Amino acid sequence: MLAVSTLYFIKSIRHSKMDRRSFQRIRQKEKGIMNSEQNRLLIVDSMALLFRGFYATYGFGSVMQTTSGLYTNAIYQYIKYLLDAVEKFEPTHIICATDMGKATFRNELYPAYKANRGEPPLELLPQFNLVQEVAESFDIPFVGLSGYEADDVMGTFSKKYACKDTHVYILTGDGDTLQLLDDHISVIMMKKGFGNYDLISLQDFQKKKGLEHPSQIIELKGLMGDPSDNIPGCPNVGPKTAEKLLQAYGSIDGVFDSIHEISGKLQQRLIENKEQIYLSRKLAAIDTLVPLDCVWESSPCTFNHEKIRRMFERFEFNSLVKLLA
Repeated sequence: MLAVSTLYFIKSIRHSKMDRRSFQRIRQKEKGIMNSEQNRLLIVDSMALLFRGFYATYGFGSVMQTTSGLYTNAIYQYIKYLLDAVEKFEPTHIICATDMGKATFRNELYPAYKANRGEPPLELLPQFNLVQEVAESFDIPFVGLSGYEADDVMGTFSKKYACKDTHVYILTGDGDTLQLLDDHISVIMMKKGFGNYDLISLQDFQKKKGLEHPSQIIELKGLMGDPSDNIPGCPNVGPKTAEKLLQAYGSIDGVFDSIHEISGKLQQRLIENKEQIYLSRKLAAIDTLVPLDCVWESSPCTFNHEKIRRMFERFEFNSLVKLLA
C-alpha cells in the first residue's frame, strides 16, 4: 500500500513544494487506499516510458548527464512519469515490463518485423540498462524475457493475475494493448503532454474504437497491417475498409468464409494475400502465455527512501535528493 510518506514524496517530486492542506488531502487519499479490498496492480510498459521521456527532453540543446558523462534525461523523465501515474491511479502493487533485445519470435516468423525502425540515439542506449536500476531502487519487480516483447510480458501478467480481487491497469502508449481489455483489465493510455491519460475499460472500448470486442484489434491489424511495426497486412486495405469487413463478418476467418459475398478488386486482393493477412494477425497478437511468473503480492507499493536517495545521488538528481531530506 502507499504509505503517507510515500504519497508526500510523490507529490513533492511532481510539484516541488507542498502546503498543509495538500498533505491533509494525501492522508485522506491514503486512508481510502488502505481500506480498499481489491488489489490494484499497475503493469508499466517501461520501454514506452523510457522512449517518451527521452524524446520529450531531446533536441533542446544539451542532454542531461552526470559530471562523469552518463546520460540520464530518459530515466529522469521515467521517474516523473512513473510517480505521476502512481499518484493518479493509486496502485497497491507495481510490475515494470521490458523488452530484452531486438530479436523476438516475431522476427523468426517475419524477418522484416520492425525492420523499418532506425537505431536509437547514442545518448539513449546506456539508459536501457539504467532503467532496471531505477525500478529496483523503488522495489518494483522489473521483468523481461529474451525472445519476447514487453507487450507479451504485460499480456501474460495481466491475464494471469487479473481476477475479481485484482484489477490490472496497463500503463503504456501502445494501442496494441487494447486487445487485452476485459472486465478486470484496463489500459491507461499515455497522451501528449505530461500527466495526460486516457483510461480505457472494456466498457469504453466499443464507443472509442468502433469495434465489437478487443480481440478484433488483431483482426484489424491482420487486414490493414501496421506500418509502425512493419506488419504488411493486405495491400490497399486501410482502416475504413478493414473496419467495414469486421463489422460485416466479425473476423478474418469470417471474411474468408464469406469471400463469395465480396466482389471486385477487394475480393481479389484478399484472396491473393490470404497467407500474408493471417501472418499479420499472428504478428499483431500479444502472447499471453510467456513462461514467466512474478511474486508481486509480496511487493506492495511502498518505497524505501534510503534506497531511492542512493539512486538519486548516483545519477546526480540533486533537486530530487533535496525532497528526501
